Amino acid sequence: MIARLLTLMALIMVISGCAVRTTVAPTMPMGIPLADLCERYHVNWQWDPITQEIIMEYRGNKSKALVGSSTVLIGKRPITLSAPVRRANSTIYVPDDFETKVLAPFGLPIAGLPSIESSSRVHTVVIDAGHGGKDRGTMSPYKDMDEKEIVLDVARRLKPLLEDAGIKVIMTRDTDDFISLPERTIIAAKSGADLFVSIHVNSNENRRVKGLLVYYLDKVRQRDLSEDQRKENAYIYLKSLKAENSPVLQSIVTDMMDTVKTVQTRQLARDIVKAARSEPGVFVRGNGMRLCHFYVVRNTLIPAVLIETGFLSNRQDHNKLVSSFYRQKLAEVIARGILDYANE
Repeated sequence: MIARLLTLMALIMVISGCAVRTTVAPTMPMGIPLADLCERYHVNWQWDPITQEIIMEYRGNKSKALVGSSTVLIGKRPITLSAPVRRANSTIYVPDDFETKVLAPFGLPIAGLPSIESSSRVHTVVIDAGHGGKDRGTMSPYKDMDEKEIVLDVARRLKPLLEDAGIKVIMTRDTDDFISLPERTIIAAKSGADLFVSIHVNSNENRRVKGLLVYYLDKVRQRDLSEDQRKENAYIYLKSLKAENSPVLQSIVTDMMDTVKTVQTRQLARDIVKAARSEPGVFVRGNGMRLCHFYVVRNTLIPAVLIETGFLSNRQDHNKLVSSFYRQKLAEVIARGILDYANE
């Protein structure tokens, strides 16, 4: 009888929710697989499953790490990571700042990008990291990295990739400074560059919206030709050709530039989207291309695109954009798109 009563009481407690529940501790994010980083940076590495020691050799530098520890020895110099190195089965994971603290100081990875051909139509590119200084751009809802920081880092990573391929690069900003929109287009006009590539981060009230997009101008409207900034930039450009005093030559050159811009800008956008689609882990929204009328795109005489690398408002995109590993991926994607376009 007593046994039946105890069983009945236990059943009542379960039904009423009073029974003791097992608490499951939240799992910590594992980080980035070390093998992926080592492959990207061409690092020779080995892991001893008995001692749990990891030894890496990279461009003449030797580093040691220990599974379970957040300290890495570069030579004899200790570096403290934001989280310990972890292991799941036979996979070693490192925190996001491993790349910037351990690998990046010794140079950017070899991306395996092609060099420009002698017949290439691109020799100089203006890289425009959006916002900067007092203008933070899209602000992170998680209070970590804002747009101005993310795009500057991508631009800095893109620069040596293009330079290694034989392209001269001009940055509208290389520091956390505010550069106005007119100033950015003037830099392009004075540079004699062949392309203008502006890098940004997107945002949307709908937090499910995500993905990379490339914006471009499909035609130059009559009112665009009358815009003061465009007139000033055209004068600067024509002056470099010694055509500022010839109305006929000015008309011919500007008409040709407008035709070239609309056709080639579309192709540049396509090549960058194609490169993005071919890179694992990079999500492209829809067909990846959008028409726009942005100031820096319409007021440059050369082919120009504006790349929205992702949506900070989306949790998945946010987590990727604040990762230095992913920002390197973006730089390589953009570089590959530009080089494919250059060599066509």
